[in-house]
Amino acid sequence: MNQTSSVVTGGITISAATLEPAVSWALAAIFHAPVPDSVSALVTGALAAGAHLAINALSKRFAGAAVVAPQ
Repeated sequence: MNQTSSVVTGGITISAATLEPAVSWALAAIFHAPVPDSVSALVTGALAAGAHLAINALSKRFAGAAVVAPQ
């Protein structure tokens, strides 16, 4: 199965729309002031892209490690 649109982990789909409320809350807590929606959306997109990048890199790196050829 080709998964290119979202990260699926343990049956839970994680996307930028899922993470945005938590990121908005965290940014408001860090800066002690309301943060514009556009800023939290950009940060959320960067976090989601980073997660996709990391998972794709790990899966590519360990793709052949689990396969053991019979002798």
